[in-house]
Amino acid sequence: MSPVVFLTLMLGQDLPAEAADAAKMERISKALAATPTTVVASPPPGDGPVFRVTIYGPKPDRPVWEVWSAVPSYIRPPMKLYAHEFLERVTPEAFRAQTLYPIGVPVVPLAGLQGKQIRTGLRKAAEARAREEVQRALEKSK
Repeated sequence: MSPVVFLTLMLGQDLPAEAADAAKMERISKALAATPTTVVASPPPGDGPVFRVTIYGPKPDRPVWEVWSAVPSYIRPPMKLYAHEFLERVTPEAFRAQTLYPIGVPVVPLAGLQGKQIRTGLRKAAEARAREEVQRALEKSK
């Protein structure tokens, strides 16, 4: 066996368990013995009373703005019942379908996604401009 292969095999082996544990324990004890870099002092006691509130309640599974129903959205009115009844009374017969049961692409999530993409592009462009400015400044200083 060549010496290079033998040396590679020797260096590739793990330390014995006792040596590794001792090294870990030594490192942990050094970390515990070191003084902390920041010390947070407790605030002085106040003169006034202290009020604490604990709120118990179920956490919603879905966001509040999501409405899940077995009834399709083209049948279920997208507004409160009183608004639906009002529009039903004041809208002419020819325009009731479009007004009371609008069908279309949900624009709000698409607009949010588009805004996110625009923000990402603007941030990347600003980072690129900042890098170029730093490079120019470094070249001028040389």
